[in-house]
Parts: sequence; structure tokens; C-alpha cells
Amino acid sequence: MLPWKLLTALVCAFGFFKDLRPSEAYLTVYLTGPWKNLTVTQVDNEIYPWWTYSYLLWMVPVFLLTDYFRYKPTLVGVGIAYIVTWALLLWAQGVPAMKAMQMTFGLGTACEISYFSYIFAVVPGDYFQKVSSFTRAASLAGKFIAYLWGQLLTYYNVLNYFQLNIFSFVSVCIAFLISLLLPRSEYSELFNPKRFVDEEEEKTNNPQAPSTDQTKDDSGDIEPCSGLNVTEKTISLLKFLFLEAKSAYSNKTVQIWSIWWALAACGNFQVANYVQNLWDILSPYHNYNPRKHHIYNGAVEAAGTLLSSCAVLAVGFLPVNWSVPGRCELVTTVICGLNAIFLLIMSQTSSIWVCYVLYDLFRSTYQIVLVIAAAQIASALTRKRYGFVFGCNTFVALLVESILTAIVVDKAGLDVKVRTQFVVYGIYFAVLTLGFLVALVYTCIKKPSPAPEQLEMEPVETDDECKGGSTI
Repeated sequence: MLPWKLLTALVCAFGFFKDLRPSEAYLTVYLTGPWKNLTVTQVDNEIYPWWTYSYLLWMVPVFLLTDYFRYKPTLVGVGIAYIVTWALLLWAQGVPAMKAMQMTFGLGTACEISYFSYIFAVVPGDYFQKVSSFTRAASLAGKFIAYLWGQLLTYYNVLNYFQLNIFSFVSVCIAFLISLLLPRSEYSELFNPKRFVDEEEEKTNNPQAPSTDQTKDDSGDIEPCSGLNVTEKTISLLKFLFLEAKSAYSNKTVQIWSIWWALAACGNFQVANYVQNLWDILSPYHNYNPRKHHIYNGAVEAAGTLLSSCAVLAVGFLPVNWSVPGRCELVTTVICGLNAIFLLIMSQTSSIWVCYVLYDLFRSTYQIVLVIAAAQIASALTRKRYGFVFGCNTFVALLVESILTAIVVDKAGLDVKVRTQFVVYGIYFAVLTLGFLVALVYTCIKKPSPAPEQLEMEPVETDDECKGGSTI
């Protein structure tokens, strides 16, 4: 195994180059331009929905295969999926080919679960906080620089949108080559768990340590993937996942923040996936003219990434106790209400600058609460479970998004126009606001009060504890 510093540097380099894709901010412009000659309706109602469906389809098998093959093959799969995606973007033509492009992009997105979990399996626990921040920063830096370069290169006519996709293609190829250098993890959470300490090493360090048999987790949980054959292992895994979910979601804090996470993530995915089509209507790009610098998608995405990063860092220093009853519901109600207002205005405005600003505000508020939600969920769980819960929340978000896409966006469904879609998304967040408002009122009314027995006993117990008396 490589030294942890070198390993972290390689993972960060991989994260940087996989997200250094400047053409991504101009995907709709590229597809509806002279290079592909597709219509906005084809892009919006026939092509883009396939990313949602494929992401949902790939997520569960990728999650399990990532653990089974101990991360590295999935990291390599990220690079391969993105290489195929940009190869199709560059050299394929027609709606079926672009649907295939969205499916491979969905596979790459699903495989990215390995990027944020791999580092925890290959570095010592003492460095988790550092390497987590480094990998997240590398990904954000790649996106920010990509969007900024994309804006500058197109604004000053250095590259057109086809050449910008070549830039992205080269970048994901570099990420693929870096992934080949990463070592495979020795352990994973489900299929290859490090369940027991090494008896000889433990006894050397601590002669009074219990034997290996005594260090087992005696919580009564089913061992994941135990059994002699594939059927028994599969049944064992399903039982294990069910018990993990049942245990994790029994916590009220996890319930509240997970509901917000899943439903808000669904809305965020939809807005991010279709906002370029709304921008295209407000500043149409049907006749390509490199001298007209009216496409500022890259600058907007760069500003949104920077604003979100700063806001997320600021939240980390807020001295707020989120465990106080009602605060979770209050924050989610306010944020969902603001998002509903932002989206409804975006659906009706004729100014692309208003749309740009509201989109960045929408992204920033979502990222702020997402960080709070992740921290609160993680604090209520053991480290072993939070990756599992985050994955479950994302899966629910994709499931709801797929239903919403099939009904509202897909050609086989209502096939509504872009502006109407954003009206629907605004109403969606308004309904979430109403739901969290009801939860807030209920929490305030049902705020627990101490029982009479507790009132009688608390002074005695508190007095003893304050005097330093120990309880045995």
C-alpha cells in the first residue's frame, strides 16, 4: 500500500481531472448548435430524461459491486464511462446516440460513489477529516476551474463548443490513467469487512486485551454475505441491509433530515438537469455566431460553485445547536419556501440575468442545508452506517425524480415545455414547504415536558453529580 500522503494526492488528482469538464456548462448549446442540430424539445423531452433513469438503474448494482470489488474497479469504471460519454458527444449523431450518451453519463455518475468512499478504506482513521476535506476540495476545484476556463475560452474565441468537448475528453482520459495507479483496498464495508483485530498484534500492544473471539460485534446483527453459496450470501446480504436500514432510520433526527435530503435532492437534480434548456429559451443559440458573447453559462456555474463553497465553509463555524426541537423543521421550511419562490420567478422571468442569479442562490441554499443534514445524520450514526444512509437517501431521491421525470418531462408522459416544468418544480418545493411547516407546528405543540417523577428525582441526581460523586 502506498503512503497515505501519496495516495491522497493521487485520489485528489483523479477527482480534479474527472471534474475538469468545461463543456458541461454548454451541453444544451452544443446539442442544439450546428454540431448536432437537435431541437430543444428533443434535448429536453427525449434525451435528458435518460440520465435520470440510468442513474437510478445503475446505482444499486454499482453500490454493491463497489464494495464487492473493493473500490478500484469502480474508480476505473468512472473514467471508462466518461470516456465513452465524450466519445459519443464528439463523434456520434442522432437522438438514439445521445440517449446512449446520457446512459453512460449516468453510469459514470453512479460510479462516483467510489470516489468519496475509497479514501476511507485505504488511509488510517486518524487522517479521515483531512483526506475528506482534500478530496472534496479537489472535486470543487476541478469544477470551478472547468467552468471558469470554459467561459474564458469561449468568450475570447480561443475554442468553440466542439473543441471544448475535446478538452473535456482529454481531461477524463487523464483521470482514467490516474485511476489505474490507485491500489485496491484490502477491506470494504459489506463483502470484505475488517471485523476483528489481529489477535497477536493486539496482545503484543496490550497483554490484557481480550481474545479475537471476544472482540466480535455482539450486537446481534446478521453477518453480511455469510453462507456457503451465492443464494445464502444474497439472502444474508438482504437481511443485513434491511436491519441496517431499520436501525439507522429509527432515529428521529435521521428521519427528519433524510426526508429533506431525499426530496430536496430530487428537486435539485431536476433543476440542474434542465436549467440549461431554460437559459437557452431566454438567450437562444440557434444561429451560431462566435462574435456574440451572450452565453455566460460557464461564469454562472463557476460563480455558483464558488458561492456554494464559501457558504458551506461558513456554515461549519456557526455555533448552532441543531438538536433543539423545531430548529430542523424551521430551517427546512424556510429553505424550501425560498426555493419555491426562486423557481417560480425563474419560470416566468424574461431576463436571463435574473434567472442566473436565482439559480446560484438556489444552488447555494441547497448546499448549505445539505451540509447541515449530512453532519446531523452522521452525528446520529456510527461511521459504519452513514455511507449506507447517504446512499439510501440518494436512491430515494432518484426514485422520486424518475417518477417526476416520467410524468412531467418525458415524451411518453405529459411532455410539458421548459417553463411549465419550472412551474411544476416551484409547486413541488411549495408542497415540501407546507409539509415541513406542518411538522414544525406539530413539534412546537408537542414539545416534551418533564414528567412529575423526573421533576422530583432530578434535583437529587443533579446535586450528587455536581459534587463529583460517581455512580457504579
